[in-house]
Amino acid sequence: MPIPNAESRTPNAMSSPPTIFRAHRSSSDFEIGWSDGQTARIPFRTLRWHCPCAVCVDEMTGVRLLQWDRIPEDIAPVQLEPSGNYAVKIVWSDRHYTGIYTWDRLRQLAELPAS
Repeated sequence: MPIPNAESRTPNAMSSPPTIFRAHRSSSDFEIGWSDGQTARIPFRTLRWHCPCAVCVDEMTGVRLLQWDRIPEDIAPVQLEPSGNYAVKIVWSDRHYTGIYTWDRLRQLAELPAS
């Protein structure tokens, strides 16, 4: 089940890179930690659903194009690539590779209540 949309939240300031960023295949989630001590676990499927790219979100309207039920339940990252000092690009097992997740976006998603 999708969690609430994080696009409407605006960050107060640019987030620092996480101090911990691990993919846990056994629990199908990312463990993310920041220097202020906040840590979060974000399921792979949830993070895939929140992909901000133009394939997943209409650039003009902001409407999410990706459908939750089209994301495989066993979705997993196959490659992580740094994108400058501000983000990570995730290549997913469903062959999707255009999403860049900023540290701000990851922090916002980490602060959403789990569903």
